[in-house]
Amino acid sequence: MYPPYPGTAEQEGLNRYPEPQPSHLLDIFAELYGVAREQLLLSRGADEAIDLLTRAFCREGVDAVLIQPPTFAMYEHSAHVQGATIHEIPLLGDNFQLDVPRILDTCRADPNVKLVFVCSPNNPTGNLMRREDVLELSKNLIGQALVVVDETYVAYSGQPSFSAEIGKYPNVVALRTVSKENALAGERCGIMIAHPEVISLTGRIHAPYPLTVSAVRAVTEAMSSKGVDYARALRERILSDRHTLEQALAAFPAVQHIYPSDANFLLLRTTDPKLLMRIMEENQIKIRDRSSAVPGCVRISVGRPEQNERLLSVFTEYAQQLAPTEAIPRFS
Repeated sequence: MYPPYPGTAEQEGLNRYPEPQPSHLLDIFAELYGVAREQLLLSRGADEAIDLLTRAFCREGVDAVLIQPPTFAMYEHSAHVQGATIHEIPLLGDNFQLDVPRILDTCRADPNVKLVFVCSPNNPTGNLMRREDVLELSKNLIGQALVVVDETYVAYSGQPSFSAEIGKYPNVVALRTVSKENALAGERCGIMIAHPEVISLTGRIHAPYPLTVSAVRAVTEAMSSKGVDYARALRERILSDRHTLEQALAAFPAVQHIYPSDANFLLLRTTDPKLLMRIMEENQIKIRDRSSAVPGCVRISVGRPEQNERLLSVFTEYAQQLAPTEAIPRFS
């Protein structure tokens, strides 16, 4: 086959399709996560894995998924697209934990619940779900539903993956990604870890070639020993910067509460989130308005130190507009 224009070294091999499931990447992730290759499926980010599970296990107009708001919007979106029923059991209180009795009662009342999505650490609240709660759900739902644990932020928490539980609980599915763990969001590589039968079924409806040639190269490099060490050090730096940013934000009178985080972002409640969003947009800083899910709240991702400093300076502008005499942070 002829090479692509302009034939640079970076484009070598782009005139051929990649492997549908690159074998060397499966080997790398199998070793990294301590699972068999048959338990892995690579996808276009964790989003595609969510969609695959919904299409594979939910019949339109018959089956249901269960979600716990506030949580990641993709679960609901995929269910709507598939025509599945959606049961919502809100997370409990200000610690945002699972309401296990209500979840199990709902699943008993509707035996067509096929997927229970658990986001841990949760997006947008940032907290881990109690491990014993997730395992209780898994134990009680064997034979009825998959417990899909979205672990896209788990590397920041220091806690082990639920993929280690699949041998005991074959209905557990863990979703990982290189987007957050390895700072490779632009390459769109997600990893589903599940029982081989789940992988086989979702693999049969998977569109071919989920990863481009360039994505395979980038992920391979990121998963080298040097790449893994770099990502680990980067996550440690982000966690340190998160602590610094949290302390600085907490000093503003306009910040009413900052929720504990096990991820690379902070959820905070503030006086006027709409005003804050507008001022941040005017200064070309992207934060997430989560006030519809958690009243009064925005989600702020931890950036590089200079980006965090810029955010804090704009936050001062926001505080000044709210109350000019109270704009100065309360440093103790």
